Amino acid sequence: RLFDPTGRFSFYGAPTDVKVKKSEMKGDNRYIEVNFSNLSQSTNAEIPRRALLVATIPEGTDNAVMLVGSATDSRWRKGSEDSVRKTVESFRANLAPKSSMKLRPKDRSNVIDF
Repeated sequence: RLFDPTGRFSFYGAPTDVKVKKSEMKGDNRYIEVNFSNLSQSTNAEIPRRALLVATIPEGTDNAVMLVGSATDSRWRKGSEDSVRKTVESFRANLAPKSSMKLRPKDRSNVIDF
């Protein structure tokens, strides 16, 4: 859903030219490198972008958790790639510890009180 018309990179239309450049597993994480273009609001031109995402399914759950780092193609080549890679490679997803605390419902029927 990342590249859907309502996804993260779809402010002015769904991304185009989405291409997976590389996909690999490292331990429990899947790393995916993607090239795509999205529409610029000011110039109505397609701006090429690069992204690196990491996804994992933490032990004890069926839900995937992911982190996406991206930059325009020109910024990627000027050094953003290193920052994005360091950030994505530091990604860890662990389950929160179980708690014995009780959750008390809050009365939200009178949110605005004059």
